[in-house]
Parts: sequence; C-alpha cells; structure tokens
Amino acid sequence: MVVASFTMAELSYEQQTQDLRARATVDGLTGLLNRAAFLDLAEDELRRLTRTRTTASLILADLDHFKSINDEYGHSAGDAALQAFAEACTSTVRSTDLVGRYGGEEFIILLPGVTQERAGQIASDISARLQESASPVIPRLPTSSYGIASTAPGRVDLDAMIASADAALYRAKTLGRDRSVLAGSLKEEPA
Repeated sequence: MVVASFTMAELSYEQQTQDLRARATVDGLTGLLNRAAFLDLAEDELRRLTRTRTTASLILADLDHFKSINDEYGHSAGDAALQAFAEACTSTVRSTDLVGRYGGEEFIILLPGVTQERAGQIASDISARLQESASPVIPRLPTSSYGIASTAPGRVDLDAMIASADAALYRAKTLGRDRSVLAGSLKEEPA
C-alpha cells in the first residue's frame, strides 16, 4: 500500500512538473512557443547553425488591423484570428522550424537552412492558408504583413535578425500591409 501511494504521488508530481514546464514555454491561447521559450530555443538553434555554417531565415509576422477585429467583433473574434494564424503557421512550416507568439498579434518563425526568398514563399503560403480557413466567430480573417531577415553562413546574431525583420515588417506595413518585405534589400514580395 505504501509503495502504491508513493508511486501515485511520484506520478502526480511528474505530471505537475510537465504541466508547469508546458505553461512556462507555451502560449496558452495559440499553443505556440511563448516569446521567452522561442528566444531561448532560437539562440540554441542559431549556435548550432553557426557551428555547421548553415543559413537561416527569420520571419516576423503581424496580423493587419487586428484592433479593428476586437473592436468590431469582440475579443473572442480576436482570439479566433490568433488561433487561426497559429494553425496556418504550424500546418505550413516543418516540424523542425520554431514558431512562437512574439507578443499581442505578432508572431515569430525561425527557419533553419532556409533562404530569405524561400522564407518569402513560406510567408505567402501561411497567408493563403489563413485566408482558406474559416471561423464561426469572425466572418473574415485578417491579412498579415511579414518582415523577413536571413543570416550568412556562420554569422548568426538573433538580436540583429529580429531587428532586421522588424524594420522590414515596418516597411511592409507602410507599403499598405498584406505583403512581405525582405530585410537588407527591403525588397517587397507578394504576400
């Protein structure tokens, strides 16, 4: 009886530990990595890519006119839009890619071994998937804008990549939204 009680307590403790670990790393609404977990895992992955001299691309995505969704349809519609975008991301990227909720209606994706141009195609695929999905809570899902940055082989700095992608995202927004802009050249790509 004592052994059974100890085993049950141990299982309960292990389940609680797993639950706490999940809560500490996963965004509760979207099921994606939260910002802190994404940044930690991305740093680890970029260190590995530096050693192997492999390139990577980073996408910063922002849902266009998100505030108007909340204002017009309510916060449950905003939640549905965030969940739909998260689903579009996870069903488009590889299982080895990192996808996180960066904050609010912003998302971040690390694509190891992917060129900037290919990342632009992936962003376009995410947008297409999002627009193909339906929600019972919101009549039309929002469009998305993307800023895309990449690294040279063996030269990887996460903060610099995020800053470049953020500048490109800002440019996408000023160009009218619903598009991708590649950092560096700040070349516009269709979304």
